[in-house]
Amino acid sequence: MGEVEVVESGSLDGLTAGWEEYGPRTRIMMLGARADRHALRNHGRTVAIEESAVSVFHRPRTERSEIEAEGLNHAIASFQFVDVAMADLGRWMQPLIGQGWTRSEVQIIAANDSSFEDETWACFHHPAIQLPEKIPFSESPASMARKAFVTHPGPILDEASDSEMQNLVASMAVEISQSVEESDDDVPETEPEEAAEDPEPEVQTEPIPMTEENLPPVVEPTPESPLESEMRQVISLLVAGGQEMGDIMEHPEFVEVSERAAAAGVDVWGMFVRLSEES
Repeated sequence: MGEVEVVESGSLDGLTAGWEEYGPRTRIMMLGARADRHALRNHGRTVAIEESAVSVFHRPRTERSEIEAEGLNHAIASFQFVDVAMADLGRWMQPLIGQGWTRSEVQIIAANDSSFEDETWACFHHPAIQLPEKIPFSESPASMARKAFVTHPGPILDEASDSEMQNLVASMAVEISQSVEESDDDVPETEPEEAAEDPEPEVQTEPIPMTEENLPPVVEPTPESPLESEMRQVISLLVAGGQEMGDIMEHPEFVEVSERAAAAGVDVWGMFVRLSEES
């Protein structure tokens, strides 16, 4: 239980056939950095879900130039498609939402020489990645037969510490902000779909000298109270589950925690407005 099972070749459609009988499910696209593909493969070990989840990765090949034409650099992006129980969506995304990932919608269209109906996918992506309105793929994401990662319900096996999550986000920012000069075109097309990535080059930075009088003042952030943190988590989970911000204030979970927070003197409306702007 809790292990991430690797299936050498499987698709979302093939591996989850019939699972909807056990409860509603949803499918999302996750757009992260290539450097963090290993961490995202094993993401299921860091969350406690109640139903099995399946994810597959896609490495664009024939459609690379079309993706670049839409303004997305395929060389720095990791394309992952996930089938997860609706009730587990918040649990699956909460660690990444807490690190700044946001939810948008993207249209998946057929690339040249491909044929399938346009599809609209909910896409969670790191804010450093600019998500285009549409992305061309050679196949429908649901039918892509790739190495698949099946996460079974069970206890959390890998604790994602704050420092580890900060490192993941930092590596994303570095990977995405760097100018990518080398291309994957030198990789033979017969290379296995999930071949190991080349090690990322170490980024050398030169410190900028600053005199003491030029140093900016240190502003200590005001720590959130436990109730404020609970409100933030409830709102994040509801957003991850597909709730619109305008409907959240009427949701029973939000009403319950907001009443307790208001009784303790928390500015519930002000905090809700701030979180709405952040999302």
